[in-house]
Amino acid sequence: MAKFIKLILINIFVLSVLLLFIAIVGYFYSKNQINSFFNLESENHKTYLQKDSLALFIHKPSIKIYENWGTKNQKLTNKQRTNNLGFREDENTFAKKNNEYRILVTGDSHTDGSVKENDSTFINVLEEKLNNNCNSTYFNCLNGGTAYYTFRNYYGFLKKYLYLKPDVFIINIFVGNDFRETLLFEDNRTNLPNIYRYACNKIARKFSKRPTHNQGVEQSLYFSYFNKDVSASLEISKKYLRAIKKICAENNITLIVTLLPSKIEVRDNYKKKIQTTFNLSEEKINVNKKLTINLKKWLTTEDIAHYDLLPILKQQKEKLYWDHDYHINGKAHKVIGNYLYNTLQNSNYLNVYCR
Repeated sequence: MAKFIKLILINIFVLSVLLLFIAIVGYFYSKNQINSFFNLESENHKTYLQKDSLALFIHKPSIKIYENWGTKNQKLTNKQRTNNLGFREDENTFAKKNNEYRILVTGDSHTDGSVKENDSTFINVLEEKLNNNCNSTYFNCLNGGTAYYTFRNYYGFLKKYLYLKPDVFIINIFVGNDFRETLLFEDNRTNLPNIYRYACNKIARKFSKRPTHNQGVEQSLYFSYFNKDVSASLEISKKYLRAIKKICAENNITLIVTLLPSKIEVRDNYKKKIQTTFNLSEEKINVNKKLTINLKKWLTTEDIAHYDLLPILKQQKEKLYWDHDYHINGKAHKVIGNYLYNTLQNSNYLNVYCR
């Protein structure tokens, strides 16, 4: 009997050592993965992005990349061209002209634009509409959208390009994943809790039946595992928006926030499909909506101009998201650009006289 107990204890010890070894290896592997991302070590990141002390990373300037991607029935040749400052613009950006009204826009990859040409993004649709209807002022809308951006990047981006003297600063928040990424973009991104969340999320993605289309889905699933992070992410978001508001007020810049929904919020049939596939409760599938509502309430309290793009996108019958990865397509960009033009023209936020 004593030998049997001793054997069990030895096995428990060996198993404990093995589990500890796996945990240590897993920790350093996940830590290296996170650091590799922020050090832009992948070939794709090296091609398009460069590190920055304020915004963490920005587009490389003056590059031309042609990407062919999509599904069998829906293909796109994406011409990723940047100007001298790394903006998704065909024209270079220089000192502000006397009659120029400058609108600086930032956001994540949805703003950057999964479209064929730079002038197809909602920023350039807005610019064209403004210039076609105003003879006395030249509107220059600059697309600073960059893949992976979240609230910390938006803050750093404004600080970096404050010297461009924008009249308006627009932040296009993608409510489908900007909140999930906030914790990972803080300076303590490789602390033990973050490593644990990151590793769990990677394992779940690898072994669950997740679709490759992750825009909006990943955040819903992440918060279904780590529900307590919802409020923490929201507070970090508010912190950076509050800092952005302060900078804008000090520099006489009009701050406008747009809230871009994911396909989960726009298409009810898709939402139902995801809910059924992953057996999510109503509360868990609606987490993006809940975050949006809470942020809108706070933006109202802070007197920050904001526009929820959900109603206008829900009205559309055509496809608004690419089948490839569920980024918004050219149709959605056109709808958003036209909506912003009509909305801003009827508001007091563009303090410009047009004749």
